[in-house]
Amino acid sequence: MSRRLLFAAVVLLLPVVAGTSHAATTTTYSPCQQVILPTWSPDGTQIVYYGRRWPTPTGGGNPNSILQAYCTMDADGTNIQPLAHTVCNVNCQDPPSQIEWVKADEILWLVDGGPIYRTTPGSEPTLLTTINDTSFAINAAKTRIASGPNFPGCVTCSGPVRVTSLATGRRVGFVGGSKFDNMWPSLSPDGTRVVFERDPATDTGQALGLWTAHANGTDVRQIARVGFQPLWSPVNNRIAYVRWAGSSVALRVKWAAGGRGRTLVAKNVLTVFGWSPDGKYIAFESGTGTLGTLSVVDVVTGQVRHLLPMKYGPTAEWSPDSQELLANYNAPKTKCWWTYRVPVNGAPATKISSCS
Repeated sequence: MSRRLLFAAVVLLLPVVAGTSHAATTTTYSPCQQVILPTWSPDGTQIVYYGRRWPTPTGGGNPNSILQAYCTMDADGTNIQPLAHTVCNVNCQDPPSQIEWVKADEILWLVDGGPIYRTTPGSEPTLLTTINDTSFAINAAKTRIASGPNFPGCVTCSGPVRVTSLATGRRVGFVGGSKFDNMWPSLSPDGTRVVFERDPATDTGQALGLWTAHANGTDVRQIARVGFQPLWSPVNNRIAYVRWAGSSVALRVKWAAGGRGRTLVAKNVLTVFGWSPDGKYIAFESGTGTLGTLSVVDVVTGQVRHLLPMKYGPTAEWSPDSQELLANYNAPKTKCWWTYRVPVNGAPATKISSCS
């Protein structure tokens, strides 16, 4: 698909024939009706997301020519509006694979396996940098991002982890060398170190465990012989990761300096969404197959709390105060995405978007 940006202010007005009077009216479709990849503002008062018209036009057609925009809404689901200069209706850029609201005046989005754009609300989007990955990691201090060589269609993705300055878009360092698949990077809170998964640059299925290094590429060392998809705690040197547990997947945690790891969730971990900003919990999807539940585990006690059933490609993002999660998933038997605010203490979730 085209990766060309075409930002234009678009309002789609369609004539509608009402009853037998043949009186012409207009229907206005919003580019912000369908909520995809929502994430919090730094102060927790707003949400930014990729929006699309709902319902989608009948008859198919180019999916990049459906009314769409990057949108914001208040945290309760009200005051919905598109970001200036992002509304598009024809030959739009590919949908994003990640959105981050990193500062009060700075929003980032990644077009899958390619450019990272940033914008200040009200201003034209600009290119920050280009990566060869389907996602990027950002450190807790919001100063650096890290990406691997996991680009779309890749089978053997040999190459280093790239650490980039968020302020300038310039490279800080390459980590891990070009002879291995150095993937799934995650940065320490201050951005000076990175943890990553290393695999052979051949399609053998073998894994080489988890490694850490300085962001400039020095001091590369193995910290776990078996492990996948590491996540550095936002407040200390603990690292969460997953590993096979028989026919299932377990969630574990260990210190970045090495030593023995500890199992937090013994089985049925489908997706790990990340640490809470205060470092006390890890959010994950538990279950089997496509039927999962948004859950959190206390990192100290190992207590698991199941919060909300989630189906078909869910996402979940921590609120800045670590008190709730912003959950988004494809509703059963529809193509509409539902969005909930989910308190971590087990109180009832609140639906803030349902394409209605």
